[in-house]
Amino acid sequence: MRPLLLPVLLTALLCGVAAGQNVTPTTHYRWHDAQGGLHYSDSIPPEAVRFGYDILNDQGLLVRHVNRELTPAERAAAAAEAARIASAKRAADQQALADRQLLAAYPNEAELKEAHDAKLAQMQQNINTTQQNLRSQEQSLADLLAHAAELERSGQSVPVFLRKRVADQRQSVADERNEVIKLQRQRAETAQQFDAELQRYRALRAKEQSEMSGGQ
Repeated sequence: MRPLLLPVLLTALLCGVAAGQNVTPTTHYRWHDAQGGLHYSDSIPPEAVRFGYDILNDQGLLVRHVNRELTPAERAAAAAEAARIASAKRAADQQALADRQLLAAYPNEAELKEAHDAKLAQMQQNINTTQQNLRSQEQSLADLLAHAAELERSGQSVPVFLRKRVADQRQSVADERNEVIKLQRQRAETAQQFDAELQRYRALRAKEQSEMSGGQ
């Protein structure tokens, strides 16, 4: 071989190797049809999208699996489930924060009970005050009704202004009674909440003690 041909052949060989190394990998697809038949192709037909498919490399190894398209009902169900999970996580996070705050605010059960009792006592005081106002309103109504009855017994007609005062006073009495009922209901609900909070506090402290004992 002539010496001048050797560099030319080496150059050609190197170019061929470089060209072989720069070949773009081909993407292949694998899927099953509605009857379960297995298919391979270098493009994605609508059937593959509908049922889901695998993406393969040149060696036939799995690169990624693509799930089938979801129906509108399935998408809605998936969105609802995701929302439910997110809501449950938020609730759990909020409960965990409330638990930490509860333990930090009250070093022992006695202090928690004292805070509960003070709040309930204040609510009861508000109820007592409102009941006193109700009795006062009821007395005012009784006085107005007695005055109107006295006029009627004497043969006089009840003036319009007095009739209006009686009507207004009846409404005041009804409003005050409703307020008493509302305050009593709020106190009862708060007492139930406090009882649940106390039970929660006890459970948290017991868990805390158990974890401390287990770590020793």
